[in-house]
Amino acid sequence: MRRLDHVLLLVLLLALIACSRGPDHQSLNTEIQQRLDRQFSENLFKIKELTRKGSAPRLDGVDGIYVYYNLELEFLRDYNLISRRTLNVGTLAVVLGATTTSIEGFNNEGNHKGDRLLIRGRLGFQQTDGTWIVNTFTPLQSEEITAVIETLDTPSPNAIIKNIRDLLDHNIDASRSEQDRITLRELRRSLARIDLGHADLDQYHTFGTGWPSGSYYKFGEAFSEYANKQGFKVFNYASEGSLENGYRLNTGRIDFALLQSDVAEVLYKGWIEEGQLPSPDLRAIASLWPEAIHVITLEKSGLRTFPDIEDKRIAIGSLRSGTRFTAARIWLAAGFERMNSNNVKLLGRGNSIKALENDEVDVIIIAGAVPDPALQDLAQRRNDIRFIPLGQNIINKLADQNFAYYGLPIPARTYPGQTESIWTLGLAALLATNVNTLDKDVEQFMKLMRDGTGEIARTFYRAGFITDKTSRLGISMPLHPGAENFYARIRQEQAQQSSTTNESENNGK
Repeated sequence: MRRLDHVLLLVLLLALIACSRGPDHQSLNTEIQQRLDRQFSENLFKIKELTRKGSAPRLDGVDGIYVYYNLELEFLRDYNLISRRTLNVGTLAVVLGATTTSIEGFNNEGNHKGDRLLIRGRLGFQQTDGTWIVNTFTPLQSEEITAVIETLDTPSPNAIIKNIRDLLDHNIDASRSEQDRITLRELRRSLARIDLGHADLDQYHTFGTGWPSGSYYKFGEAFSEYANKQGFKVFNYASEGSLENGYRLNTGRIDFALLQSDVAEVLYKGWIEEGQLPSPDLRAIASLWPEAIHVITLEKSGLRTFPDIEDKRIAIGSLRSGTRFTAARIWLAAGFERMNSNNVKLLGRGNSIKALENDEVDVIIIAGAVPDPALQDLAQRRNDIRFIPLGQNIINKLADQNFAYYGLPIPARTYPGQTESIWTLGLAALLATNVNTLDKDVEQFMKLMRDGTGEIARTFYRAGFITDKTSRLGISMPLHPGAENFYARIRQEQAQQSSTTNESENNGK
């Protein structure tokens, strides 16, 4: 019994030592407040309460610890963390070593002075000469799982699928040969199509989004979870991107999809010079949130302006992605010759980033929301990321010729290490369907998206960008009749509310 007491005492002492390792409470408090003041602005946030929850050894190859904490912040003035044009909750999460889902208290319409945020975060520290030094940014996904199932132990189709899922669930691409990486990519595509077939069989409403690392897929994941809880069965299909989504919508293979607004415009109208016939059965539902073209390189490349990249090795998105489509348009607008196939790699978002880090390409182009989660992770891992702006002449040429485009600044400090605003090409994420989709299904989809904005935004904060005021911006193809009915009903409700308000004010006089 006495021996057991000694063991318990030792465990307790070790726990206390682990909790006390790292900087003291005041140093942690000061570091967090300075981060908030530096990345956002002074006199915006005030720390009301900071509770250290413990520490743990780092597993990312750095000799140090992670310090975990709970934080309560007070707004010192009005500010909107769900904003299209200012630093938003995505940047706040990176600054504090948190995820957007571990931040509570932000409102879709903006927060007011005195409102509180509750945050669960962590910061990485390492000890140098007896002093705890904080890392500028703390990657959220640095602990890679290395165990991989290599064999298939049964011919059963379900067992084979399970083994494939286990294989693909592990972050192993970087350690594989080029041949293996191609095999894994094709397995992902095949598995996604199998899942789509199962969803059809189970009578789900199929929703084409994008690669799991991108914003489209993350929105589909958050929306489908909410819709399924409300009894409207939605399957989030992991597609290659906008072009695949458009083709599948046009053939009736999926019911709903997210498309870049420029891709939607061209698919509907056609692009005869490029052999793209019109797809007149496509229909718009709503414009969701703004997106930006990101052109990224590494400091060592020496590339600073867009004309510098003409003859460089470049990754421009996977074959059926919207990124590849838009990159090709930008290329032509810049006056370049057609892309040299020897210099171009058609890679999805995650593999483009890996190719850049492995020195397989000099530049990558990614279309995504601001901030883009995959690029945030990249900028946290490295301090040599450089964003290349698009020239005003390129933006003007594209905007003059295409309704979907406009100039858009990426504000300074949106991404770790980004010290200056970046001027680039803006477009929108568009929710679309097929003309044959039932009106009632479209209206139910829209109702769930509108009613569930608050709950969905807690998982995918960009859902807070979806509003009645902006849902019809940048749409260049006909609305689905179900969408027209829904918008007409919203206008009628708003008119009735306005009439009631005016009547109450008049009666009060």
